[in-house]
Amino acid sequence: MRIHRAHRIHWITGLGVGVVLLSLFLLGPNLTEAQAQNLTPQVYLPLVLKSPACSLSSQEAEIARYMVEHPEQKRPSLTCHPILARVARERAEDMARRRYFSHVTPEGYGPNYLVRQAGYVLPSYYDSSPAANNIESIAAGYPSASAAWNGWMSSQGHRTHLLGFHPFFAEQVEYGIGYAYDSTSPYQHYWVVITAKPGP
Repeated sequence: MRIHRAHRIHWITGLGVGVVLLSLFLLGPNLTEAQAQNLTPQVYLPLVLKSPACSLSSQEAEIARYMVEHPEQKRPSLTCHPILARVARERAEDMARRRYFSHVTPEGYGPNYLVRQAGYVLPSYYDSSPAANNIESIAAGYPSASAAWNGWMSSQGHRTHLLGFHPFFAEQVEYGIGYAYDSTSPYQHYWVVITAKPGP
């Protein structure tokens, strides 16, 4: 099973040739034979933009590898999504900085609300209450990615989420992972995995 990149490049072949042919067709009656012979063909290629990269730290990438390559993973594929990755990292950093450990921020906002506010479209049937969580697993105090993963794997609820054992979670094929370290924070190490199904 592979980690698919969230950005894709699509080339539109033949577009430039089509533009030149269309120009010749439209301008042809107004050109003299000499002008037509001196006409320099021009090809216009479409501007190709990449989606923002899904950038993971080495610790986050290790968690992604465990999740994607686990032999019991039920999802057919997993794709890192830049919005989910950003929210997951911000969640980990926020818990470390403000010294709490919860799916809900001190202001009462859960991961469903936070990813929607960041611009990710969840399915309309996902819980829309401010503190809702249909998408997140968290861990704290584990000093390495392998220790955090093993901690999740020893919890049936987290295994069900991260490995897609329930059909609801198996449809969540996009993910983001966050890790933060703060030596002054109670747990020091904070880990977040968000998986989601694109809406609506």
